[in-house]
Amino acid sequence: MLRNLNLRVQCPALVLCGVLLCAAAVRGDEPSASAQPPLSAEVLAERAQKSLVVVRATDRTGSDSGLGTGFVIEGGLIATAHHVIGDGREIRVELPDGKLVPVVEVYASSSRLDLAILRVADLQLPALTLSADDRTPQGREVVALGHPEGFRNSIVSGVISGHQDIDGVEMLQLAMSIERGNSGGPVLDRQGSVVGIVTRKSALQDKLGFAVPVRLLRELKSDPNPVLMSRWSTIGALDPQQWTVVSGGNWRQRAGRILVTGEGAGFGGRTLCISRADVPAVPYDVRVLVRLEDESGAAGLVFHSDEGDRHYGFYPSAGNLRLTRFDGPDVNSWTILHNQPHDAWRREQWNSLTVRIYEDRVQCYVNETLVVESRDLVLPRGRAGLAAFRGTVAEFRRYETGTDLLPAPRDSGEAARLRDFAAGMRWDLPVQQDGLDTLLPLGEPAIEYMVAESERLQQKARRLKLLSEDLHRAAVRRELLAALRPADAGQSPDLLTCALLVARIDNSDVDAAGYVQRVDRMAAEISGRLPADATESARLAELDRLLFEELGFRGSRFEYDTASNSYLNEVIDDREGIPISLSVLYMELAKRLNLKVSGVGLPGHFVVRFEPQSGGESQMIDVFERGRRMSEDDIRRIIAAAGFPDQPRFRESRTSAEIIERMVNNLLNLAEARRADEDVLSCLETLAVIVPTNVEYRAKRLEMRARTGRLAMAIADAEWFITEGPEGVDIERVRQLKQTLQEQLDQQQRPR
Repeated sequence: MLRNLNLRVQCPALVLCGVLLCAAAVRGDEPSASAQPPLSAEVLAERAQKSLVVVRATDRTGSDSGLGTGFVIEGGLIATAHHVIGDGREIRVELPDGKLVPVVEVYASSSRLDLAILRVADLQLPALTLSADDRTPQGREVVALGHPEGFRNSIVSGVISGHQDIDGVEMLQLAMSIERGNSGGPVLDRQGSVVGIVTRKSALQDKLGFAVPVRLLRELKSDPNPVLMSRWSTIGALDPQQWTVVSGGNWRQRAGRILVTGEGAGFGGRTLCISRADVPAVPYDVRVLVRLEDESGAAGLVFHSDEGDRHYGFYPSAGNLRLTRFDGPDVNSWTILHNQPHDAWRREQWNSLTVRIYEDRVQCYVNETLVVESRDLVLPRGRAGLAAFRGTVAEFRRYETGTDLLPAPRDSGEAARLRDFAAGMRWDLPVQQDGLDTLLPLGEPAIEYMVAESERLQQKARRLKLLSEDLHRAAVRRELLAALRPADAGQSPDLLTCALLVARIDNSDVDAAGYVQRVDRMAAEISGRLPADATESARLAELDRLLFEELGFRGSRFEYDTASNSYLNEVIDDREGIPISLSVLYMELAKRLNLKVSGVGLPGHFVVRFEPQSGGESQMIDVFERGRRMSEDDIRRIIAAAGFPDQPRFRESRTSAEIIERMVNNLLNLAEARRADEDVLSCLETLAVIVPTNVEYRAKRLEMRARTGRLAMAIADAEWFITEGPEGVDIERVRQLKQTLQEQLDQQQRPR
């Protein structure tokens, strides 16, 4: 624990697999879908999988940069989503037998529709049928097939839940989950015809995806715009007359900007993009605007390059501004001349880098502020250009070389006018002509100032939103702790309220008191059907009848791994959940009927135990299976299937705190699978409130606090380990970690 803690390593993430996508088909001369008998999902999958392929788009290093699904629609034609193949990439198709074949041409494509049709030579796979329907009705049952995260041939059932206009294109709304690798897959109706092509998932809901209607695929196929791969690969490529790429990496050009992705072949992932233009006589400037996707990355300017391994570089790197002399291919031949943070650097915004080169020295500027001057001129004069390291994703614009490229120092009066103008703006109204007349004489500096101010305010707005969420979650955790540990020592924890507060942490709209009243009304309805002297068995039987037979509560089969199944309010609304959430509802109804029902945490499966107070044998009940009574053999099978020995602890009743802890852990696993750092941290904050002495929760929380920039909070966790000294923790390692965090915090808190 904490011995090998690395703040830059991603949290453990579970891969969500088996939740996939869409496909469907019907030729123009086929009868309508309703005229043919429906096929089972098993039959549809067996037929369609013969026509599915994996589509791989590669970057310049040969690594996969796009991964999706495709399906055969005719001869050698394969349909997929346009965003899977991108523009100007090499494309390969992986057949069902694993063979990789090249794409001959992009037969038809439309970025607006997010559709593409590829041609592959000598393809001997059956084609799926394209539906002749122009509009697939809402409510039609469909299945989606695809290769999520590279896993082959996954299928999920769902319905067309609606039609939505997205960016001017009418899309099919799918009540199913979409994962990376599903894009381009077919959505099939129950007759086996393609009715849509999966293109995207909802950014707001896990169980919602979208597909392009097959009508648009038919139209694209009927009016193709074929581009041979030799030409396709040049789309977005840099002009070789202007640029030379050294050591790989994926450099592209679009809309006046140069973009870099992917690691280069050089040590540390170094990749260079060298300008072919001759540099002027000294003194001269090299200048560019750069923006990093991640501030921990490194990308910027190079100069005195021999178009190989030797050059100087000036660039941001993990929060510092670095000037390095590169004398060779590996780190042993690099000399770092400067590596310090600077107040002039604007995080998460466009920043200007300028290097002014003299005969005897160089000066490096960030946003027109001098950062470092160096007289290290070991390398001979050479070309200039751009560089990126460690797979950094970055954008560049306005690259140029010349004399006196640094803007003239801004007049203090003009700077004050810009600040006053921005401060006095009406945020609810657009600027009128008089405002434009005020700013126009100030020229380019006015534009740059307003862009920078806009980005600053957007960043502040994001931070304020995050702060509001943190405040809400912290307040609900206080309520949760109070419900788990009542002030009255004789009072039991309110498990129902606690479970609802877990949901409220993530959704401020959850009315916990309102749902408690709903459960009260359900219990009252059961009591109202029974005589006053009803036996325990009669009360339990009536509970089962209302919950499972009349209201239809059931275990979630097709969308098990979704947060909704752990939010008790949504379980009550949808009448569907996972074992533990259904068990909590069952236990709380039983308590209101004066029945003793407790939770039992079998490994991987939560059940309940009914213990008659009037005597008699207790009963284990599987609420997930609609109240099925369990035998000892059933219990032993579940324990054995989870890989555990049969031990008495698995039959012990769980406390309210243990049940809530298990529910939050389920949400933590889902958040880790999504790689959602803020949600992961939220779950760990909740777990640390429930079990404050748990070393594993503290260690994970420390890491996530540091990764999300909450350095002071991470230091507090480190201090807890140092003070408490839990067994198995390398305290000296924690002290070193605390010192590193403190240094980062001091840097973070420097005035900007």
